[in-house]
Amino acid sequence: MAFLSSNTVYRGIDPALGSDTGANPTVLHEEKILSQLPACLPDKTQNILVTSKASELKFQRRNWKKDTLKKSSYNRFKFGKDVQKQIKDRLSFVKANNLTLDTVTQEDFRLPSLAKDMASLRHTLDDGVGFLILDTGLSSSLTEEEFEIVGWSVCNYFGQIMRQGIDHDLRLFTVADKGTANTDPTRIGASAKRSAKHSDNGCLEPRPPCYLGLFCYQASNSGGDSTIISAQTILRTIIDERPDLLPYYFQNYHFRVPQSHIWPSKGPTVEKPLMEFRNGELQIHYARVMISPGMEMAGLSLTCEQIEALDFLDDVIERSELNFKTLLKQGELLVINNLAFLHGRDAFTPGMESGRILKRFWMWRRHIGPGTDPMLLDLAELADQEQ
Repeated sequence: MAFLSSNTVYRGIDPALGSDTGANPTVLHEEKILSQLPACLPDKTQNILVTSKASELKFQRRNWKKDTLKKSSYNRFKFGKDVQKQIKDRLSFVKANNLTLDTVTQEDFRLPSLAKDMASLRHTLDDGVGFLILDTGLSSSLTEEEFEIVGWSVCNYFGQIMRQGIDHDLRLFTVADKGTANTDPTRIGASAKRSAKHSDNGCLEPRPPCYLGLFCYQASNSGGDSTIISAQTILRTIIDERPDLLPYYFQNYHFRVPQSHIWPSKGPTVEKPLMEFRNGELQIHYARVMISPGMEMAGLSLTCEQIEALDFLDDVIERSELNFKTLLKQGELLVINNLAFLHGRDAFTPGMESGRILKRFWMWRRHIGPGTDPMLLDLAELADQEQ
């Protein structure tokens, strides 16, 4: 890694893409692009442009805007009667054996009919448009804990469920308006106010969640629409409009850790770039509400250029023409590739009768890279440290 300054690390170029261009037509196309760029652009900016184009070609279905997405086929998947029957059978087993959300295991809630479609669903998240909506068709007669068990069991097919607290929220987190009980400004989902675009950073772990699942237990009568935007669309817009700001998105920033995610033995911030390329994939880590206070806690100040870059990023990610928008209904599960997409939420009407309640799940992929194998994870971490 090349250092831009003593406290800023540049992580824009993925070594996996290599430097031997050969006669690759993609690279030849990029060389043509570079020849048309102003000579004053720094090498780092030009490298980002080349790497970004390679990522766009590798993950072409992520290059969507609202209008183009409507013309394509993002997945709305509805559980068939066979899956619903298996869910009912498993819930009967859970009840008969006094199992709870904390004690149920994947062996207790096998759904073979869902398993048949899981490879296709994962493909949509990994190589497709990056999100999907599952209509479970679950009735409102389920208890809240039964609903949570079903959500945990279904999400467990996507990946290993991550904890969302040190000694609590080990399987899920309830996203709802907590009112004055919420004293953590980084808890974006604990309010009925509008939630700006962000990724879920999972600060307890060295790796963020690969997938985010939002399972609608109660829909709001007014507002609460979910919004999604692709990191590739964001970066392409920045390249087209403000290429001079590109290096600032690949620098490291300190993020303020949510209160419930602070390890007693560690500091109150984590450090990471806003964007980086890993294995040819553009990944994004962002939550403006965590960055400004995080930098202050680390004893650093954002430069004028960094503030300008963050402000422009905030402008881009809120453009309606770049976002997909949907209002989740009861029993619908929204699953998002959390590494390569940002999500947000419109404000909604608070209150017990009309408030919005989602069950949030974080998942690590088991089927890509080191998965959850501790040996492979350690080897991958060592490889990162050696770069």
